[in-house]
Amino acid sequence: MPDGIIEFLKLAGSSGVTFLIFYLYHQSTTKQMNEIIGQTFKLLSTMIEQNTLQMSYLQKIDTEITNNLWCPYMRKGKENI
Repeated sequence: MPDGIIEFLKLAGSSGVTFLIFYLYHQSTTKQMNEIIGQTFKLLSTMIEQNTLQMSYLQKIDTEITNNLWCPYMRKGKENI
């Protein structure tokens, strides 16, 4: 074994090795979580854009229905107002 590793084991002991293993595990887990959060954010922003587009189409449909005087139900509703 390299001398640096042997010196580290002499100075740190088993608690140092445990900390090193924990640190490496934490770094890999954090990297994976950051990638997942990034992908989720991209997906959420796409869903928000689609929701906004759908709402604009629904608003247009609602306006066209409200202004339609050929529909018998709308004519009946306009006469009662």
